[in-house]
Amino acid sequence: MKKLLLLAPFLMFLAACSNEFDVTTNWKEIPVAYAFLSPQDTAHYIRVEKAFFDSEKSALEIAQIPDSLYYPESDIAVYLQRVSTNQLFQLYRVDGTQEGFPRKGGIFATQPNYLYKVRNTEMDSLRRGEPYRLVIKRADGKPDITAQTTIPRDFAFQRPNPSTIPPIVFFDPGKDVRVEWRGDTNSTYFNLMFNIRYREESGDGSVLGRDTLTWVVATNLKRGSSIINTPFGPFYRTEHLVPSDNFFRFLAENIQPTTDKFRYFEFMSITLLGGGKEIEDLLLVASANAGLTGAEILPAYTNLSEGFGLFTARNSTTLQNVLIDIRTVDKMNQSPLTQGLNFRY
Repeated sequence: MKKLLLLAPFLMFLAACSNEFDVTTNWKEIPVAYAFLSPQDTAHYIRVEKAFFDSEKSALEIAQIPDSLYYPESDIAVYLQRVSTNQLFQLYRVDGTQEGFPRKGGIFATQPNYLYKVRNTEMDSLRRGEPYRLVIKRADGKPDITAQTTIPRDFAFQRPNPSTIPPIVFFDPGKDVRVEWRGDTNSTYFNLMFNIRYREESGDGSVLGRDTLTWVVATNLKRGSSIINTPFGPFYRTEHLVPSDNFFRFLAENIQPTTDKFRYFEFMSITLLGGGKEIEDLLLVASANAGLTGAEILPAYTNLSEGFGLFTARNSTTLQNVLIDIRTVDKMNQSPLTQGLNFRY
């Protein structure tokens, strides 16, 4: 959940455009809601607020008044609905700061910091491949506010080949490492990360310590267009070519040279983080507006039945125990960038 609240890089512009809603029309209640569901999360949080307008006061002044941001607790009830069974799971209001998710300072008041929460165990866990609906019920009898998304299925790595035990990656300067995977129709944009583990030893072989470097290889990767038919439905083939030179550069920028200790690669892991198809809709709206009008203010995309916001889902899959080929170490010791890191095998 922490990663969701910080947002993956391909979602970062949501924060930039989330304050661009035009609420300077005749006053009416304008609900605003955001949620990023993930089956990996132990709890699910939804931010539900309201937009506001006052002809007598500055919007910047009102933004610092919590009562102008949040519905009274008795005015709404927030649910997640499993569409396949119509089960409703109620979320309860909590203070995000006390949950470990403080709101960044800025235009809006930071305290209180209300979110709506339900534990994954209370929902019998989010089910991959199934649709879920956000339902916000209002006590004044107005229609429910709804939105729907589908949890992406797990991604299937093809390269490195998971059937090879262990999967092997060879970083060779001037050449690319191909990462290939399959994903269903509910994931359209991906982040790709390598978690590189290594240990340090003294000259007598005693272990001095271990470290893990997280290398964000690529963000905002668009899903491929090639379709593979499977018993679970169509899956899309996507690949990304990772320049080996970037691997050498990353190590050189994040590990200090040494002459009094030796370093050894341990198994690394490769993680894919895939975002729901609503992200594609949002990006298409933004790109169309920029291309046609060149406007600096992006249009307010929403998939809520009323108001503004984004209800979407993500999933992640990690390929564990990937071996860095020993030939990579030979290449590192020949490269001016990395030969001072003192890696051995």
